[in-house]
Amino acid sequence: MIDYHVHTRLCNHAKGSMEAYVQKAIDVGLKEICFLDHLTMHESGKTLSMSPGEVPFYFQAAQVLKQKYKNVIKVKVGLEIDFSQAHIDIFHDITETYSFDVIGSSLHFPGDLDIVRHSSDWRHGRLDTDYVYDLYFSQLERMLDYNYFDVVCHIDLVKKFNRKPSISFEKEFDKILSKIKSKDLTVEVNTSGYNYAIGDAFPSIDILKKCHELGICVTLGSDAHNPAGVGQHYDRALNMLISAGYKHLSTFTNRKRSAISLNNIKINSL
Repeated sequence: MIDYHVHTRLCNHAKGSMEAYVQKAIDVGLKEICFLDHLTMHESGKTLSMSPGEVPFYFQAAQVLKQKYKNVIKVKVGLEIDFSQAHIDIFHDITETYSFDVIGSSLHFPGDLDIVRHSSDWRHGRLDTDYVYDLYFSQLERMLDYNYFDVVCHIDLVKKFNRKPSISFEKEFDKILSKIKSKDLTVEVNTSGYNYAIGDAFPSIDILKKCHELGICVTLGSDAHNPAGVGQHYDRALNMLISAGYKHLSTFTNRKRSAISLNNIKINSL
């Protein structure tokens, strides 16, 4: 089994050493772990991210762990880049400078609105729900116009605090999924949503079924911000993946996608 989304203290809101995450992955029986720490360039989220100047240290630290544990577990490294149209050139420069295994892209601050912090107006019901959903999906579709990434992270993150729109955005989401398929991108199944008010994975089972119907590949990540979170809620996620019809998960090496089978996974071992 794999965990393709874990963070480090460099993002300023995670705990534990990088090695502690690797050791936890070994303890729960994972075969691969991938660091996917935040890179955020716009002002709204800089405090939740490493800086571009810290990327070399981050990359090298992962290489040290990769060599140290090469006979025990595969250690991979990538970035979770927060979409910002104004910084696309920087994203390309960074992702082309280092031999990352995978690049994910996500959207935490649509139109500079904060939809992730517990202290945010979104969390406390101070923003119009339909407006924020519309903004989120329009920005997500715009993100898909660019080619710096391989994986779409927690695709329906906007639901995190269980804020639900009064109108349907199914057509908008269908258009996004169609675009993902046409670009042969991978969608992440992110289990951190079970920790929040929504009590659901990102994406939901309905979206995951649509992904399967379209032939969209998926990978799996915990979004752990401490070592204890590695592989969290995998029993639920694996049941959902199988229910949606998936038989494989995607892995990455040097940004080339491969597949591992979901057959014979022992859910109770995680």
